[in-house]
Amino acid sequence: MRYGPLACILLLAGAACTTVPDRAYFPPPDRDHTRLLATTLYRVAQAAGDNPARYSFAMIATRDVSAYTAEDATFYFSEGLARQSGRAVDALVAHEVSHELLGHRGQRRSLSLGLSAGFTVLGIVVPGAGLLDLLVSPLVVRAYTRDQEIAADLKGADILGALGYDAPRRALADALREAAKVNGAPRGGWLATEPTLEERLAALEPLEPVAEATR
Repeated sequence: MRYGPLACILLLAGAACTTVPDRAYFPPPDRDHTRLLATTLYRVAQAAGDNPARYSFAMIATRDVSAYTAEDATFYFSEGLARQSGRAVDALVAHEVSHELLGHRGQRRSLSLGLSAGFTVLGIVVPGAGLLDLLVSPLVVRAYTRDQEIAADLKGADILGALGYDAPRRALADALREAAKVNGAPRGGWLATEPTLEERLAALEPLEPVAEATR
């Protein structure tokens, strides 16, 4: 199993990803960032009770700390994320894997299609009402997406606990703070696709005592 952790890197030629982030690329297998993320993804998948062999990832050339979930357990991790501490990388990868485990991408798609279908039917009964889809659907889907971020944080903390962290919620909270130092604090509002940092930290309360986090 010398190359076991790298087995989860499947070059994405066959992936059914419909949206590729800007500046995404296939990382060379021998690069330090590749090995770090491959090993982390493998460990996180195992801790979550999933099959690491079905996971794959690519990189995004940016200093921002970011990650995206695509189709078929495919992830995009930024170079900025790979530069974080090992503890933060564990936490942020666990958060992103949680989106896959919770089926968030498919749920958002179903919600969006359901809303559009509903407004189309309404437009037949009430002429012009279908145009509300352009206004209401993005607001509803984005609010739902914000809820999913909170759910992924909580699930990610559970995975960190399975990885052996004594203070998993504190580890994730620290990772969110470190990411905000690089990216800037997320802005709130109706059009936001993620909660504010304060909202995410509040959802992780109560944090474990500092003494547990330093073990």
